[in-house]
Amino acid sequence: MTASAWLVRRRRAVTAAGVGVVLVALVVFPAVGDAFSVFVATRILVLGLFAVAYNVVFGYGGMPSLGHAAFFGIGGYAVGIGVTRLGWTLPTVVIAALALGAAAGAVFGLFWLRVRGVYVLLLTLALSQALFGFAFFQTDFTGGDNGIPGIPRTGLPEPLRGAEGYYLLTLGVVAAALAVLWLFQHSPVEMAIVGMRESEARMSATGYRVDVLRVVAFTVSGAFGAIAGMLEVYLQGSVSPANLSWLVGAEVMVFAILGGARRFLGPFLGAAAVTVLEVWVSTYTERWTTVLGILYIITAVFLPDGVLGRLAWARRRIGAEGRRPAAADATGQMRRLNEAYATLRNPVRRAVYDRQRIAQALRAAGAGVGPSHNP
Repeated sequence: MTASAWLVRRRRAVTAAGVGVVLVALVVFPAVGDAFSVFVATRILVLGLFAVAYNVVFGYGGMPSLGHAAFFGIGGYAVGIGVTRLGWTLPTVVIAALALGAAAGAVFGLFWLRVRGVYVLLLTLALSQALFGFAFFQTDFTGGDNGIPGIPRTGLPEPLRGAEGYYLLTLGVVAAALAVLWLFQHSPVEMAIVGMRESEARMSATGYRVDVLRVVAFTVSGAFGAIAGMLEVYLQGSVSPANLSWLVGAEVMVFAILGGARRFLGPFLGAAAVTVLEVWVSTYTERWTTVLGILYIITAVFLPDGVLGRLAWARRRIGAEGRRPAAADATGQMRRLNEAYATLRNPVRRAVYDRQRIAQALRAAGAGVGPSHNP
């Protein structure tokens, strides 16, 4: 086994061990936390999944969107209407949320083909607000401004209806969704989407259908965004047009930027940080939104690549400093090897080199010889 292969296997083993430790800690968290902490942790999981799903199009696809609240709200209304009026169970709700979110994402992706730049933000915002208006004015269907309150968890198995049980259910669903998204983001399709982000013209020249890639990215993002909205409504017990508000779409973009849009778990970290800060700052001041706004500005100015991006930059810099002496030694050894190779390729210089080596060996043995003469 080569050294590089050993390092890769070691890194994978360390990563797998770290993931296992985190999962175990999350599973046992309800046993040590109070009810409010469990609620906050559940919401972090939900918003973290929503942020990672959003990052499929934003960070990896290079397609900014202000309309992802549409997918979040679609998943929420799938729960509200399906549970209260149609008597759906959890598997049916999951299938409906995935299907509706994917269909809405495909529609968003098709509209994306016609516009570029800032017009993308305006178009995705307009589509999201169109759904907001539909939910607001269709009182008989969606409950209007009041929404659909009092959504029970009767469709869930009995052990999962309480706070701790629902936390474990959310943890399982989020873990499975993140695993699927991780596999997708390491698949050839997602690699092509990243290539489209870097150079759309080159991807088109090599035969890729960039229009299809855009639709695929929005479809996947919309499906898992709807799953996050479904989990949110089960947690809160109600759904309203606020789930479709443009503030939700703007907030998830902040999650991705704060944590690091070029990192898989960067948006998840951003969602966790913002949620914890909201809870912590709001206990000290009513102006907590102002504090968060200042934090966002500081992040945009000093951490343009997010927290995880800055940590990765610092790690690379520390590694480069540590490798610099080793790199200098390696350069010197390579130079001496090249000189020795050039010497051995020249017959005359090789003969001189051989006589000098023999003389040095005899001196070391104590025989002693006179100075050698070059031929």
